[in-house]
Amino acid sequence: MKRIKFVLAACIGMACGMTMHAAETDGEGYPVMYLTGDFIQDQWSFSSDYKFTREGETYTLHVDNLPASKQFKITNDDWTLNYGGDSQVNGEVVISESITVIGKQNGANFSSGGMTDLTITFQLNRQGSTNINFIVNGKTPEVVGISGTLPVLYINVRNEDGSFNNEIISKDLDHKNYFQAEYWLDLNGCSWMEEEGAKSIGSEAEPLPLEIKARGNWTRRGFSKKPFKLKLGEKQKMLGMTKSKHFALLAHADDSHGYLRNFTGFNLGRRIGLPWTPAQQPVEVVINGDYRGLYFLTESIRIEKDRINITELDDNVSDPSLISGGYLVELDNYDEENQIQMDEKSCVSDQYLDLLRITFDTPEVYSPEQRRFVTDQFTAMNDAVGANSDELWRYLDLDDAARYYIVEEIISHTESYHGSTYLFRDHGADQKWHFSPLWDCGNAYSGPTDGFLYDHDAYGNTWIPSIRTNDTFNEKVRRTWLWFMSTRYNGLIDDIDSYVSHISAAAKSDRIRWAGQQVPDGGQEVCDNSDMVSRRNRVVNHLEGKINWLKGHFGDFTTEGTDIEPERDTTPAAPLPDYVGFEKVSADIDSTDLPAEYFNLQGIRVNAPSAGEIYIERRGTSATLRIAH
Repeated sequence: MKRIKFVLAACIGMACGMTMHAAETDGEGYPVMYLTGDFIQDQWSFSSDYKFTREGETYTLHVDNLPASKQFKITNDDWTLNYGGDSQVNGEVVISESITVIGKQNGANFSSGGMTDLTITFQLNRQGSTNINFIVNGKTPEVVGISGTLPVLYINVRNEDGSFNNEIISKDLDHKNYFQAEYWLDLNGCSWMEEEGAKSIGSEAEPLPLEIKARGNWTRRGFSKKPFKLKLGEKQKMLGMTKSKHFALLAHADDSHGYLRNFTGFNLGRRIGLPWTPAQQPVEVVINGDYRGLYFLTESIRIEKDRINITELDDNVSDPSLISGGYLVELDNYDEENQIQMDEKSCVSDQYLDLLRITFDTPEVYSPEQRRFVTDQFTAMNDAVGANSDELWRYLDLDDAARYYIVEEIISHTESYHGSTYLFRDHGADQKWHFSPLWDCGNAYSGPTDGFLYDHDAYGNTWIPSIRTNDTFNEKVRRTWLWFMSTRYNGLIDDIDSYVSHISAAAKSDRIRWAGQQVPDGGQEVCDNSDMVSRRNRVVNHLEGKINWLKGHFGDFTTEGTDIEPERDTTPAAPLPDYVGFEKVSADIDSTDLPAEYFNLQGIRVNAPSAGEIYIERRGTSATLRIAH
């Protein structure tokens, strides 16, 4: 054993006795890697029989056997890049069965316990450690890194020959095309989540189908830990959330606040009563046997019964009776093809003005009639914002606008109203646009505790600086704030503390996984949240400081608070344009056929309508725009 260790040391120090030369690279500039050791005839030399193949960042080698008591390492041909074990037992790391270990540059020798039908895979990391998979006799190795405190989502993406397609976990994955995959979700003994109704789904022996692709913009391009979009083969109640095929796996690789940015924003959105706010659950993720760290399985934004519960309008609809809705759009900060653009108007002289970009979400493709309707709706709102006019509340729901703003202001989210800002409108004549759902609070706590969010974003915040000059809006904010802080805010800090206790161990495992890993060109390292206590304190201190400051602007709820929820705004919706068709009713209308209540377009109750008159028919909470003829 001493002889072997001496030879290895000499190899490293003298480049294996070779004349110094540039390290061997392949046609794409990647280092050529070998398995070398004392099992080779010329000990510790480089043999083509033990040269790794490469696909993307992943290196793979298959050998029929490695006899017992043979030492080895993985290295390039001049030993400037070599992997050994990161822990030592008698000076070596013994590998005898399928296992994933952390390979450390210049680490300890590996030692074979005797292995047949051996496949070795690893992802290249030129600066730090990497996971090395030893697969013996085709058996999947146990995953290294799982904390054991949260459910584990396993995903396998395979090539046609059954081997793993590791493009899905490449740091340079940039496209948004779906990969065909399989998954299973192991609750892993997580009792607190089981109490919330969560269950394991599928198994390693019987995995279920899904499609997976990268999602996001900067978070996709800038980090090795990618966020993903999932489309399950069939609807599931993933970890107790709403039953659906559609979920997101959010990495929060850029969240330096203990993964509490989205958690706090979403929690506040549900507490204040926005129409629908996504739920999320923490989960550890393994893809192709590689531990990927702590993720957040999140309900995707969808028009569905248990999510955004409005009429789902098809693509390319031209029927005038249908084009009033429903619509889901995003106020975006990227130029997209499926988008309406117009100059943002403002009644604030020093406001930064960007293009108003209305990106189509659902439907995704507009007919000329749909595009005309949405363009006209946003033009009317944009004009009203620019004129500081209450005409805005004939198109935009005042109550949800106030609630949405209060949440974003509490968390000092300077990038709100600047991308990832969603609005929806249901079908019908008496419908308005609603600020909802909340999404991507990724820059929460980026503003100060003693300033409004829109005063601290160099890129501007669509509409909200102008809306904040509107007396009707500000009064609604004041009344909603006094009610909310008196009745529904309490308990948020307890929720944060519970959440921190649940994810702290996994946060440490995530840090071990990503510390020192290579990043994409122009990207950055995954944030370190291993000290969840300090992150929690940072968030709570910010919340307390901001709320104390807002008391001086929105009202001191400790003395003025109320448990009476403000009444909903009764401003009638603006009438639909004349090119939007309506369901027609018979000309033979008499008093016995009419509903109990009917109104004109100004919302005033009227008698039986005359032929040709447009009116609103109400049956309970249902309303339909009709023409009598």
